[in-house]
Amino acid sequence: MLITFITSAVLVTSVLLVLSNLGTVADDTSKALRGAVQQIRTHGAMASWVAFAILWLTIFALGLL
Repeated sequence: MLITFITSAVLVTSVLLVLSNLGTVADDTSKALRGAVQQIRTHGAMASWVAFAILWLTIFALGLL
Protein backbone atom coordinates (compact mmCIF):
# COMPACT_ATOMS: atom_id res chain seq x y z
CA MET A 1 0.00 0.00 0.00
CA LEU A 2 2.81 2.40 0.86
CA ILE A 3 4.69 1.61 -2.34
CA THR A 4 1.54 2.30 -4.38
CA PHE A 5 1.13 5.67 -2.67
CA ILE A 6 4.79 6.60 -3.27
CA THR A 7 4.68 5.63 -6.94
CA SER A 8 1.41 7.50 -7.42
CA ALA A 9 2.89 10.58 -5.76
CA VAL A 10 5.96 10.41 -8.01
CA LEU A 11 3.75 10.01 -11.09
CA VAL A 12 1.53 12.96 -10.16
CA THR A 13 4.57 15.12 -9.39
CA SER A 14 6.15 14.23 -12.73
CA VAL A 15 2.98 15.06 -14.63
CA LEU A 16 2.64 18.39 -12.82
CA LEU A 17 6.26 19.28 -13.58
CA VAL A 18 5.83 18.49 -17.27
CA LEU A 19 2.56 20.40 -17.48
CA SER A 20 4.03 23.41 -15.73
CA ASN A 21 6.89 23.48 -18.24
CA LEU A 22 4.88 22.52 -21.31
CA GLY A 23 6.03 25.57 -23.26
CA THR A 24 9.67 24.71 -22.64
CA VAL A 25 9.09 21.08 -23.59
CA ALA A 26 7.39 22.13 -26.83
CA ASP A 27 10.16 24.63 -27.59
CA ASP A 28 12.90 22.04 -27.00
CA THR A 29 11.04 19.49 -29.10
CA SER A 30 10.65 21.90 -32.00
CA LYS A 31 14.33 22.87 -31.81
CA ALA A 32 15.34 19.20 -31.84
CA LEU A 33 13.07 18.46 -34.80
CA ARG A 34 14.34 21.49 -36.72
CA GLY A 35 17.92 20.37 -36.05
CA ALA A 36 17.13 16.86 -37.26
CA VAL A 37 15.49 18.12 -40.45
CA GLN A 38 18.42 20.45 -41.11
CA GLN A 39 20.85 17.55 -40.62
CA ILE A 40 18.89 15.43 -43.08
CA ARG A 41 19.04 18.20 -45.65
CA THR A 42 22.78 18.74 -45.28
CA HIS A 43 24.02 15.18 -44.72
CA GLY A 44 21.26 13.01 -46.14
CA ALA A 45 21.11 10.99 -42.92
CA MET A 46 17.69 9.44 -43.42
CA ALA A 47 18.27 6.43 -41.16
CA SER A 48 19.19 8.57 -38.16
CA TRP A 49 16.15 10.79 -38.76
CA VAL A 50 13.82 7.82 -38.86
CA ALA A 51 15.36 6.47 -35.65
CA PHE A 52 14.94 9.89 -34.01
CA ALA A 53 11.29 10.12 -35.08
CA ILE A 54 10.57 6.61 -33.81
CA LEU A 55 12.24 7.46 -30.51
CA TRP A 56 10.01 10.51 -29.97
CA LEU A 57 6.89 8.64 -31.02
CA THR A 58 7.76 5.90 -28.53
CA ILE A 59 8.36 8.45 -25.75
CA PHE A 60 5.01 10.16 -26.36
CA ALA A 61 3.16 6.87 -26.72
CA LEU A 62 4.58 5.55 -23.46
CA GLY A 63 3.73 8.85 -21.80
CA LEU A 64 0.09 8.36 -22.71
CA LEU A 65 -0.09 4.90 -21.17
